[in-house]
Amino acid sequence: MPIHRPAFLQRLRRRHPEIAHVSPVNFPCLLVDDDGLMWPCVDDDELQQLTEPDFIEEIAAAFDASARPLEVHLTGTERVIALRPIGEPRPEDLTAQVRAYFHHWTDQEAPAAAQPVHTYVARVADAVRATPIRRRKRP
Repeated sequence: MPIHRPAFLQRLRRRHPEIAHVSPVNFPCLLVDDDGLMWPCVDDDELQQLTEPDFIEEIAAAFDASARPLEVHLTGTERVIALRPIGEPRPEDLTAQVRAYFHHWTDQEAPAAAQPVHTYVARVADAVRATPIRRRKRP
């Protein structure tokens, strides 16, 4: 039976004072953890809620609204999590990650790739939020 976002996500949510925009990327962004789960984030505040400084190495891939690959890193003494572009847009890599997520973790089809890319990323972010995930990863 499908479930919604894992319960551990609730533990990750923590309260932060308002954080200034620290990531030079186009939101929304899609984060993919080392299990292939996908987490959309609409701004830096949500990025802080979805991630923990001690576990950023578990984020295996990240893409911004332009399909640019992103690096997750810490900034400042407050250990604020930020994203920075590390290459040119790679829509084919993004589409492969999206298809893998929907295949392994949901019972739904992945959204069809669309142009412009930022529309596709927004559509994927909405679909990820709205689609229940499976209890176990499908092989």
